[in-house]
Amino acid sequence: MKRKSEYFGNTVFPTLNSYANTPPMLIKQERDWTCSVACIRTILSAFKEYPSEDSFISKFELIPGPHYTEEILAKKMFGENKKIISCYDYPESDLSISLLNQLLNEKYFIMAECMYNYAHWVVLLGYFVVRDRSDPEESYILFYDPYYDEPRLVRADEFQTMWCDPDGHKSEFIAVKAI
Repeated sequence: MKRKSEYFGNTVFPTLNSYANTPPMLIKQERDWTCSVACIRTILSAFKEYPSEDSFISKFELIPGPHYTEEILAKKMFGENKKIISCYDYPESDLSISLLNQLLNEKYFIMAECMYNYAHWVVLLGYFVVRDRSDPEESYILFYDPYYDEPRLVRADEFQTMWCDPDGHKSEFIAVKAI
């Protein structure tokens, strides 16, 4: 029997398909504040770039604390010769699981900031439909968590609620692919 959504509402996604796009290396963060650095390094592994965490921190003069999309893009942390899009390329109303699903289909490597571990960056690896393509409770997102150094599988609706920031930022993400 389908659950009645009387209080929390019922998010319905357009028909989504299963897609995956996994970088060749999943790189663990080495410090408690370097989740964004680990995610960038993980995505850069797809381009055969393997900077060490120390050299990356030094090169971009990073200080302990969270690092958000605006700073990552301003400092050009992904380097040159890549197509990069982010949450700032879309109105807030378009920031949805559907958009991330579309970008996975287009072979972008995606990092997203979520509340999984308080203002924490993760790398999306795939979106998997189990039954009903429009029901987020029946689809899953696989992501890599660089803090725990492991892939995690969560329901799409759970990820959607975690994809926010306590400091009021947009639902942040950065998607990267070869030009």
